[in-house]
Amino acid sequence: MKRGSIVNIFFKKLQKQQDKLSRLEQQVLAYIIDHPEEIAKSRIDDVAKKIYVSTATISRTSKALGYSGFQELKYTLIHHLEEEQHTTYEPSQNFTQLTTRIQNEMSKTLQAIQPEKLELGARLLANSQRVEFFGVGSSYTCCFEAARKLTFAGRISSAREDWDELRIVANHLTSDDVAILVSYSGETILPLEYVAILKERNVPIIAVVGSKNSPLEKSATLVFHVNVSNGYYGNIDMSSRIPMHLVLELLILHYIETYVEI
Repeated sequence: MKRGSIVNIFFKKLQKQQDKLSRLEQQVLAYIIDHPEEIAKSRIDDVAKKIYVSTATISRTSKALGYSGFQELKYTLIHHLEEEQHTTYEPSQNFTQLTTRIQNEMSKTLQAIQPEKLELGARLLANSQRVEFFGVGSSYTCCFEAARKLTFAGRISSAREDWDELRIVANHLTSDDVAILVSYSGETILPLEYVAILKERNVPIIAVVGSKNSPLEKSATLVFHVNVSNGYYGNIDMSSRIPMHLVLELLILHYIETYVEI
């Protein structure tokens, strides 16, 4: 079956881990790449019987590829297969095409924002001792800018780039604080690890995500969905983060207008 760039890029990332795998684990990986639709519908026992390995081997393979287990690997695969069906734009130097795409993303994002959610988000910020932003990769820039603005508004706020530092911070936040997680997919491993820690510590979580029904939003106190079109130039992810900046900007402005005396 012919596959698109999104799934192929996902498989290329998995293949980069191939040298770490044993012969049997490489066999499991090869089967996953050759039969993605079947894997998406199968239980671990079914896959084990198909390729004549143990379920433990499949679990070890999943962990060696960077996942907590087969279920997380399968969910990520399903997500990428679903994303392949969504609208994908080809990056263009044509100014009109570029501005039209961005305007559509902004318009759809604004339409999805509910005033009561902005009010709840502003109230969470106002009642917090401190606000910590969690975003990795391209999402970090959104977090850095938002944290800077909140700091100038008088709210103790930080956005940290180091992954280990984010993990330590998550383990020290309390129910008196607020965590804001920004993620395009809502299923990236590190943010999910942080959100699991935060949830266990009863920290209120505001999530800004580009995909619906993701594991991240299921653990969040408040969710803002943004509309982002998948865009790749070769293997480079050119998807915009402008809608995420927009949502954070509106949230902070609502907080300032409602709770800050200037």
